[in-house]
Order: sequence, then structure tokens, then C-alpha cells
Amino acid sequence: MNETSAPKGRRWLRLILIVIPSTLASAVIAAVLWAVSSLPALTGSLSVPDLKGDVSVLRDAQGVPHIFASTERDAYLALGYSHAQDRFWQMETMRRLGSGRLSEVFGERTLAVDKWMRTLDLYRLAEEQFDHLSEPAKEAVTAYAAGVNHWLATSGALPALEFTVFRYTPEPWRPADSLVWGKIMATRLGGNLRREILRARLASRLDPGCVKT
Repeated sequence: MNETSAPKGRRWLRLILIVIPSTLASAVIAAVLWAVSSLPALTGSLSVPDLKGDVSVLRDAQGVPHIFASTERDAYLALGYSHAQDRFWQMETMRRLGSGRLSEVFGERTLAVDKWMRTLDLYRLAEEQFDHLSEPAKEAVTAYAAGVNHWLATSGALPALEFTVFRYTPEPWRPADSLVWGKIMATRLGGNLRREILRARLASRLDPGCVKT
């Protein structure tokens, strides 16, 4: 064995033992900073052009926002902003579910769900529903959408880590995106859908008088 090779080998070993932990530590720090950038800013003040007056959003010990505003419209706008801060990934996946567009993000694994939701045509119904809302209701869902979109445009952070993982940028929020939630909930509360269809078909073919109780 060459006597000079051992010291050189030890130097390389020491270098490796220094570089690898440093690199891993840097990667961990970068990942933490990346994750933290998606968290909402819960303190400070904002200037929102669409607001008609001052609005305060106070969070309790559990992080639940309590909104104080001089008009309902301003309150709905602040609510949209707060919801987007806290749970925009859920909001995004639910509106995609309602419009049959999950597969644009998740691929073939959600095709069956998208086909079913497009068969129900819930999103078109949500768009039509908006046209028939009262003016106060229209103003509420429109203001809510404005709050969501203001957060998307000005947060300066990742909307959620999932958007980076799946590599796409969310679209602006629309009033129908909020309304389709109610229709999704209606389908989930209609778990006996197939039984009701079966009963309706049986009722159209059977004579009620032949049914014994």
C-alpha cells in the first residue's frame, strides 16, 4: 500500500462527510421555506380596491376567522379571501369535481368520475342558477369570488404545495364555482339515487293494486 494514499483517502472521506450533511441540511431548509411560503399571512393589513369600507378579520385560538364589516358585500369578499388562504386546494379540487375536470390534473385515474359528473351536468346547472339568483345573492357570490381572486393575484405565495407537485396554475374563481358546491352536496345526500330510480321504473310498470302490505 502506498503510504501517501491513506492520508489522501482520509481527506476525501472528511470532505464527503462535510459536504453531504451540508447539502442535505440545505435541501431540508429549502423545503421548509418552500412549504412555509404556502401558509397564509395571518397578521398585517391589506389594501383591497373592491372594498367599500374597513374590514377586520380576527382569528381565534383555533384559527377560525371572525369577519367584521360595514356591508354584507365587504364581508363576503373578506370571506372569499379567508377561505382561499386556508383551503384553496380543497376549493380547487371540488370545483374540478363539479365541472368534470379532475382528469386535467390527475389523469386517467379520475376519468370515470369526470364522465359521471359531466353526465349530471352540474356545472351548467350552477351557471344557470346564478342567472336566476336574486340580486343580493348574486352580489354575495360575486363578492366572494372577488375575494378569492384577490388572494390568488396578490398573495405572492404558492396557492398550495399541491399546485407545484401537479405543475399547474389555478384559474380565477367564478361565482358558479361556489354554487356547484351545493349541487355536489346534493348528490352526496342522495345516496339512494339508484333505489329511487328503480322504484320509479317499477311504479311505471306495476299495478299498485297488486302490491300487498
